[in-house]
Amino acid sequence: MNSTPAWLTVTLREVETKVRDKAFIISTLITVLLIIGSIVVTSFLANRTANYSVAGGDELSLAVLYQAQQDQPDDVDLSVQNIDAGRARTDLADGKLTAVLSAGADGGFVIQGREEVPGKLTGLLDAAAQQVLTTRMLESAGINPEQLPGTDLVSVELLEGDAERNSMIQAMAFIFSFLFYMAALIFGMPIANSVIEEKQNRVVEILASAIRLRDLLAGKILGNIILALGQLLVFLGVGLGAAWLSPVQIPFLGVVFQVATWFVVFFLAGFLVLAGFWAALGALAARTEDLQQSSGPVVTLLIAILFVGIYAKGTVLVIASYVPIVSSVAMPIRLLTGTVPWWEPVLSLLIVLGFCWLVLVFAERIYRRAVMHTGGALTLRKALKLED
Repeated sequence: MNSTPAWLTVTLREVETKVRDKAFIISTLITVLLIIGSIVVTSFLANRTANYSVAGGDELSLAVLYQAQQDQPDDVDLSVQNIDAGRARTDLADGKLTAVLSAGADGGFVIQGREEVPGKLTGLLDAAAQQVLTTRMLESAGINPEQLPGTDLVSVELLEGDAERNSMIQAMAFIFSFLFYMAALIFGMPIANSVIEEKQNRVVEILASAIRLRDLLAGKILGNIILALGQLLVFLGVGLGAAWLSPVQIPFLGVVFQVATWFVVFFLAGFLVLAGFWAALGALAARTEDLQQSSGPVVTLLIAILFVGIYAKGTVLVIASYVPIVSSVAMPIRLLTGTVPWWEPVLSLLIVLGFCWLVLVFAERIYRRAVMHTGGALTLRKALKLED
């Protein structure tokens, strides 16, 4: 006799079937490569220094170039060449120079390039030219430029966090929301499709003679939860690991690591609720076409969760963090601020777990009553009137 519980047998079958699917494996690997590639490209662009070699053939142009060299940002390396105009043109044509700066007849400056002049270089030289010309005009009028007010007179203070942290929160809000949205579709809808397939082929009648329908439903839900959680952990692990190993220092990475754990917990609770919805919809439908019509409210809910996670702020986000399912993304986003007391995520989790229990009990009741019905699609009211 096989001592393995029936629900566990169904769970293992669901997992084994999915992990043998080439499309699932390929899509997962492609996503992992995209995550690593995006972080590598971002790190490369952040570390790359733009090297410019610019020649000035007159005293005023050289003054501008030396000023620009003094004010150059960290990602720019400006080399100044003091050569005559004829040699400068030759070197520019040969690709030895990036550009040639010369004073124009109208009091301005002309930047000559071979095929193009980088916009970053143009902006740097324009700012330097304005500073040099302004300084000389003030000195000719007998005014000491150092006595004038500086440019950094206005400082920015935010009531909630700082600019870097807010940017991190916006980025992670999109990532959390998108991961939840995709997982709910990729692993939630197959639960309903599997129920419909077994119902159409009347395989469920054979299975019902061997195991309880409750065990069959539990195995389907648990199997897809394991798959969804496994893929989520792979994506988060690869993304956070690549960010940790990146040569570019990413601010608040430690906070993201901590909140990612909360996100996984809330993800499981929210996915359980949605799994109950999908199972009930599959039992009510008689064909795949019926599911396409009846799944509209669930898909709309997922889109709403995606938009709330990305765009909700302030009071709206606080309220959303206590609404079951929506809280799966809203509360982790709030935790990124570092100002949420410990009891709030605990309370929110208890609320969604209580709601999850109610949904699963209700979904199991609908499943038992409707999955054996083959006379067409059922409404919720009709399914509740059926006997087990």
